[in-house]
Amino acid sequence: MLMLAIDTSTKVLSLALVRYVNEEHELLGHVDEQTQNNQSEILMSRIEQLLQECGVTPADLDRIGVAVGPGSYTGVRVGVTAAKSLGYALGIPVTPVSSLQVMIWVESDADVRVPMMDARRGTVFAAAYYAWGDLIVPEGHYEIEAFIEKVLVTTGHDQIAFIGDGALAHKERLVSISPKWVEVHAEEALSSGKAEAVAFYTAFEEEFPPLANTHDLKPNYLRKTEAEMNAGV
Repeated sequence: MLMLAIDTSTKVLSLALVRYVNEEHELLGHVDEQTQNNQSEILMSRIEQLLQECGVTPADLDRIGVAVGPGSYTGVRVGVTAAKSLGYALGIPVTPVSSLQVMIWVESDADVRVPMMDARRGTVFAAAYYAWGDLIVPEGHYEIEAFIEKVLVTTGHDQIAFIGDGALAHKERLVSISPKWVEVHAEEALSSGKAEAVAFYTAFEEEFPPLANTHDLKPNYLRKTEAEMNAGV
């Protein structure tokens, strides 16, 4: 199975081309690029370049995996739209994956991984997982102090790795919990690219089933857009 994975949910644009054979995966090529809110302008050209460098055509693809949020409204929408368009045009399945879950692939010995995206105004998009992927605290849009309390109550005093720009934004508060068993990692510290993690999850069809209808693919913003809030929707 030849798979294209896409994650545009943060300023780090991540793409991966992965081949799965007999439950073994081979990373054929990847893109991990810091962007300046211009992913809508460069995404398709980066995909085309990746495929060309790997000697692959779009018609060779068997599946597309995409991070569907939460994250930047524009970034998530760009990635989902590209995956939906490609999936429909090529007639291949598309698998949605949580943008938070791919962030637990950080290089760490911590048993608990807490991806956090800064949602501003003292809030984060966040969740908590065990290192092997089991969910501890469901993903949501949280006020930072309430979320920290939820994590501590739920996990006890296990070693915890907080990951992402939300963790960096609140690093001083997180480290104050206990510098002995709290780690804070930037998103760039992921042990592999985000899109490679998307591809990894996409391969597990029972846990991450592909959509039967590509048109059912939708972003998961976890909160209303500013336009929706202003309109009272």
